[in-house]
Amino acid sequence: MPEMNTDRSVNSGAATSTRVRRPEDRASEIARAALELFVTRGFAATKLEDVAKEASVSKGLPYLYFKNKEELFKAVISEAIAGPLAAANDVIDHFEGSSEELLCALVDGFRAFEETPAGGVVKLILAEAGNFPDVAKFYCTHFDVRGRDLFIRTLRRGVESGEFRPLPDLETTAIIILQPLAMFSVWKRSLAPFDPGKVDGDQFYTAYLDFVLKGLRP
Repeated sequence: MPEMNTDRSVNSGAATSTRVRRPEDRASEIARAALELFVTRGFAATKLEDVAKEASVSKGLPYLYFKNKEELFKAVISEAIAGPLAAANDVIDHFEGSSEELLCALVDGFRAFEETPAGGVVKLILAEAGNFPDVAKFYCTHFDVRGRDLFIRTLRRGVESGEFRPLPDLETTAIIILQPLAMFSVWKRSLAPFDPGKVDGDQFYTAYLDFVLKGLRP
């Protein structure tokens, strides 16, 4: 049964209105709160009671939506990644520029995602993959393959138009293009503060695109 939030007001004799908060809305709010805590504190250090407090709900409410912390972890991944993936897919479906421009747009989209708190979920997944293999499998099955497909479609578009050279294996090439982006995201949130080199985002993405695009051109 959905929770009820009742905001009762009388306006010019109008009937009393009742606003219903759907269960999926509440679950999403809890997942967003968990995302913030998992990224900042770490998964192991965060209790469901902490999540409830962050979400401003009763201590036991997260247990009504998520049977355990592992299921909440899956919801956090969905909350963080599903929206950006859908937006990127829409960009590809409607993009009218060149394939090089499309690839740059995808990279820009990844960078924009990576620089938000949600971007920390990539590091979180890698850190906990060995401890929670079911969560890792969930991520790979539902999201990693979809992210890879964005780049496969872009590469295929460029090859078919003659903008990119023929590629022997689109999927492997997509992995080669995508993985440095993910690893730079992890590096920024782990080793970068201790690295005397201090490579910033502008330097990395400029060099990355220069390297990748030159490698793809005929």
